[in-house]
Amino acid sequence: MARSQNRLIGRHVRVAVVLAVAAAGAGCGDTDPGAIINPDCQPAEGAMLPWKTGNTWTYAVNDEGIVGTKETVVGAMEAVGGTGPNKDVMAFKVVTHKGGMDQTVSWQAPSGDSVIRYREQAFSASTGALELEEHWDPHKLHIDGSAARRVTGVSWLEIYQETKLPVGLAAPPPHEAHDRWTVLSACASVTVPAGTFTAIYIQKVSASGGSAKTYWYVPGVGKVKESGGQLEELVSYTLAP
Repeated sequence: MARSQNRLIGRHVRVAVVLAVAAAGAGCGDTDPGAIINPDCQPAEGAMLPWKTGNTWTYAVNDEGIVGTKETVVGAMEAVGGTGPNKDVMAFKVVTHKGGMDQTVSWQAPSGDSVIRYREQAFSASTGALELEEHWDPHKLHIDGSAARRVTGVSWLEIYQETKLPVGLAAPPPHEAHDRWTVLSACASVTVPAGTFTAIYIQKVSASGGSAKTYWYVPGVGKVKESGGQLEELVSYTLAP
């Protein structure tokens, strides 16, 4: 039986400082000026992003004042399919509903302590029709949960080939994408509707377009908050045993 948790109270934060100090040391991109770190805590153990069939995360989403919900469900394992280099690889089919007919379908799989993406489809919110197909070579990182990537200040660069295939439009050629990841804090306190957590606070800056996103991941739970473009906050989650 799956265990469902709607709240998880993180460890008490005894010593806190404004994360803007750490963010300045990271040296690039936008950060949350309200984020708090606890230099004395010990990061939780467990998978950074638990990845099993049936795992579900529900988020409250605020997109420039438009409030909605988003639900991500890990489905069964199947061949990635499509036309990319990983079409025969086995991965979990992941469906994300964003309200109405707005959804994305992706094929992702654990790889060591990471979760990686191979392919994704985006569907129209108004018609439900397929709008965009994407695939990556060798893959696109979802999250790296290895011990070496849970240390405050560690930074690394992910390089991959990205192919976008918009439906009904001329497809641009594949291009080389660069994502710079930085751990802003291994012990950040964050409060969302699902509760208060001690999280690993991470920033990703994409070289193409210079977009920056920040994420709060709680080992054993997954992503509890995301900012940059839109704000997502965890409301509830269900994890398979």
